[in-house]
Amino acid sequence: MNRLASTWSGMRLLTRVNLIVGSVLTLIFAYIAVTVYFGAMSQIRYDSNDFPGAKKASTAFLTLSPIERHIGYYNRGTAEAAVGSYEPAQEDLESALDIVPTRDECAVRINLSYVYEKLADQVADQDPDQSDELYDQSLQTLNDAPEECQPKKSEEKHKSDEAKKRVEDKKEGQKSKGKGSEGDDSKDSTGSEGDDQKKDGNSGDDSKDKGQNSGDEDSKKSDGSGEKSEAEKKRDELQKRGEESDRQQRQQGPGGDGGRSTPDKPW
Repeated sequence: MNRLASTWSGMRLLTRVNLIVGSVLTLIFAYIAVTVYFGAMSQIRYDSNDFPGAKKASTAFLTLSPIERHIGYYNRGTAEAAVGSYEPAQEDLESALDIVPTRDECAVRINLSYVYEKLADQVADQDPDQSDELYDQSLQTLNDAPEECQPKKSEEKHKSDEAKKRVEDKKEGQKSKGKGSEGDDSKDSTGSEGDDQKKDGNSGDDSKDKGQNSGDEDSKKSDGSGEKSEAEKKRDELQKRGEESDRQQRQQGPGGDGGRSTPDKPW
């Protein structure tokens, strides 16, 4: 009788232990499953152009996951950049860059460079100096990428090179625009001095100037000397290339045919 009671007591204890272990394992499995779910949903929501949903899923992933947190920061920053929230995107992508493993570093750098570039575009007219600094920061972010994550002829290498060329063109266009403004100011000043000199001259000089101006205009029409200078042509070309790049980015943006404004995500 005592042996039976002892066996029964042992079975009850074993059952309790199994229940406790089973419950703990179930909770762990559920936790992992939910974490993986939110990580995957951030990608799925982004691919379906549900950028607010991608941001929420990424935030939930960051709340739950103690590991691979760069994925959450990267996904959320990319979703924020897709809707034009560049300052929050900058903060998240910089956080991702601080902890990302080398194998995924280039993807983070390409998107972070894009955010710096768009921030520079926003202040280009109001604050050219700050815009120039942001363009430099965009280029430096790409230049600091390790070779391990962008082997030659890889997609990451191609995207990085395209981004560098685009930013360099915008930077050159900004410089040419500034030089053109200085030239226009100098021209206006010279024109004003010429007008003053004409006012001080006699009527005979005025007549002579008019005849000379008329001859100059006819000469320009005949020999084509009124064409733009090389500096102006270069400035116009850089501006046109920058506008074309912006147009392509808008087409790839949330409202465009491409459905995204940032590079594809690796996860």
